[in-house]
Amino acid sequence: MRINDLRLFLLVVELGSFASAASSIGIPRASVSRRIGELEADLGTKLFTRTTRQLSLTPTGENYHQQLMEIIPRLESLNECVKNQRNMPTGTVKLGLVGEADVLTHNLLQDFLKNYPLITIETHVSNLGYHDILNYGLDACIHIGSIKDNSFIARPLMRVSRKLYASPDYIATYGMPTSLEDLNQHALMIYRKQNGELEDSWKFNLGEYRVKSRVISNSSHYVRHAILNGAGISLLAELSVVEHLRLGNLVEVLPEYEVYVDDAWLVYPSRKGMTHAARLLIDSLIQEATKTPNVTLSQNS
Repeated sequence: MRINDLRLFLLVVELGSFASAASSIGIPRASVSRRIGELEADLGTKLFTRTTRQLSLTPTGENYHQQLMEIIPRLESLNECVKNQRNMPTGTVKLGLVGEADVLTHNLLQDFLKNYPLITIETHVSNLGYHDILNYGLDACIHIGSIKDNSFIARPLMRVSRKLYASPDYIATYGMPTSLEDLNQHALMIYRKQNGELEDSWKFNLGEYRVKSRVISNSSHYVRHAILNGAGISLLAELSVVEHLRLGNLVEVLPEYEVYVDDAWLVYPSRKGMTHAARLLIDSLIQEATKTPNVTLSQNS
């Protein structure tokens, strides 16, 4: 029993005769009669009552017709769904992220997953950048800073800079600084790098400021969370606060001052042997990063 024969049965019922059905699809009337006869033989029952002048459904044929009117559209929809899934990319992509990029890339990755529902993304957060590609079998990673291994392919994403931010509640309580000297009257938080270096000197584009802070952390997540909750003022990477600025959870402090860090790169071993899913994600990240507001792009991108 073939689905095309079931469709032919529905067509005969719709048009009222073998001849009309044959004419509508361009086949001989005898072929229609033969295929309907084979269908009836498979079912072991008559579907039509045939006379020289009239073709009518038997009670069994009427019930069969009603059921097929529901089943065939559902079956065709299911077949189309399976075909679409077969043509859609699948697989798991392992992506390395630096701590500052996790907030920015979250929305980008969610959009990607909506467009490719059969792809899975596994993220690995680390400050070691491209060094983790081989250690953890990553397909690609976001790296900030210079890249000394020329065996990798590196695509520039954006310029990474840091600015001063505070919560609106903190500013409402303690006031908005208007100069670097005013920072002496505020609660400041500073960051200790992974190599142990303390960022107690903020080297802005318009001058340097020596920081006196009672709160030190080696976690950019902790610093950002504390500032969001009104703990004071600190330097945060622009790309990590895009959404918070949009929602009004943070405000810029002394916006003309910034600390240039480096360029952010999307790094991957090679396109040779790369899965289709990984290639799609890489292309998507490069394209979407250029659309992100409030982030200064690299001159090389």
